[in-house]
Formats: sequence, C-alpha cells, structure tokens
Amino acid sequence: TRCIYLQARPEFLWHRLRRDRRRPLLQVPDPLARLHQMGAEREPLYLETARIVVSIEGSPFARLVDEVLQRLAPAQ
Repeated sequence: TRCIYLQARPEFLWHRLRRDRRRPLLQVPDPLARLHQMGAEREPLYLETARIVVSIEGSPFARLVDEVLQRLAPAQ
C-alpha cells in the first residue's frame, strides 16, 4: 500500500473550501482556525505515513497527476 499526502496550507484550503457547505467540520464560527487546528493534529501522522508528499498549491490538476505518477513509477 502506498500513501500519498497532498499537502496544502490551511489558507489555501480555506480559499478553496470557503463556500462549500458539505464539510461538517468546517461549519464553525472560525473555519480557518479549525483548518489550522486540524492540520496541526493531522500533519505529523500524514508525514509519518506518506511515502510521497506533494504540495498541491499553485499547480494545475494535470501537473499534480503527472507528478504523482512519476513519483510512483520507481516504486513499482
């Protein structure tokens, strides 16, 4: 099993998710603070578990897919 961590700062995630009402954990008075809290709690586990870490900020979706596939290739 391969674990890939698609990494992003809370501010970036907030910008993408600020209008999404389908995220129950973000339906709080300060969603950005909640994203910071969740990141602080989860990121150590993600970094420990993931074999590949890819920053998703500033890259088009197609480029992210290519990067993940390239980084998976040597492991096959």
